[in-house]
Amino acid sequence: MIELLHVPSLLTIQDSGRKGYRKLGVPVSGYMDDYSARIANYLVGNLGKAPLLEFFLSGPTLRFNTSAVFAVAGNVDVSLNGVPIEPWGSYWAKRGDILEVGTLRSGLYGYIAFAGGIKCEKLLGSCSTYAKANLGRPLKAGDKINLSYAILSGKEGRELPKELRPDYSGKEVTVSVLLGPDLDHFTRKGVETFLSEVYTITPNSDRMGYRLDGKTIEHSEKGAGIVTSPLVPGTVQVPANGKPIVMMKDAQTTGGYARIGVVISAHLSILAQLRPGFKVRFRKVSVREAREELLRKEKTLRAIKLFLEGKMNAYKVRAGEEEKVIFVG
Repeated sequence: MIELLHVPSLLTIQDSGRKGYRKLGVPVSGYMDDYSARIANYLVGNLGKAPLLEFFLSGPTLRFNTSAVFAVAGNVDVSLNGVPIEPWGSYWAKRGDILEVGTLRSGLYGYIAFAGGIKCEKLLGSCSTYAKANLGRPLKAGDKINLSYAILSGKEGRELPKELRPDYSGKEVTVSVLLGPDLDHFTRKGVETFLSEVYTITPNSDRMGYRLDGKTIEHSEKGAGIVTSPLVPGTVQVPANGKPIVMMKDAQTTGGYARIGVVISAHLSILAQLRPGFKVRFRKVSVREAREELLRKEKTLRAIKLFLEGKMNAYKVRAGEEEKVIFVG
């Protein structure tokens, strides 16, 4: 069991999401940055979909009431009993130890994983918090959280090399989109604007959706309204004001604004880590390219998992002016 002593910002339990209930109006929810969250789980020997703690900007202070192996994912200061330790590594904590997680230096979301995962009651097949429907709730100081049983030996001492850690320090990123399905609600100029202009993340953004500011996207004579239609995380709606909204993990399942595109699933975690004031551009890709990008992401995560388990070696090599990491089994 762990006990939360200080919770300075939004802290929730999340897993890989609530699948199969969108037809009933229930959002998927789950990790905002599934890439970082899955690595956090791999660091402590869990499956990538295991429930863990997701914190927004600033992490909690907690006390271990039992022995545990944990890992913190994020560019953040971490200390155990007042002694600084590195994030992106797994550590053994004993009963009475205090873990303090600071404020992220880059990105918006960080993760704390525990060997065995968090023991929680699944609601509609998931432990993910979706507070608007009372599917879980944000955590607060004084809460006690049970951890699932796990054999701890061999789980501590894993470390993700710096070259493999996701970098969310960039203040402008480009994400790929599939155009449509409501392109007839936009002029050619409107679509060109969407693909050529830079948009800014506004403070009025959350787990439900990221509202963007920038050059207005022009609608056709059909206007911004459509018959209420399905939405998925990544869908880009454009309401009457011409400013795009990107649906995120807690997004509603249907909407009545024209959809100009969908951010590919492989890039949604990159977008999720952009802070208000940061910039984003959209690049058109084909369905084949989107699938290839997702396959590359999954292959990389699988290689990282095997590397952390000691089943694969990683090497840093130089290709021209760029450095990259390759894995050798």
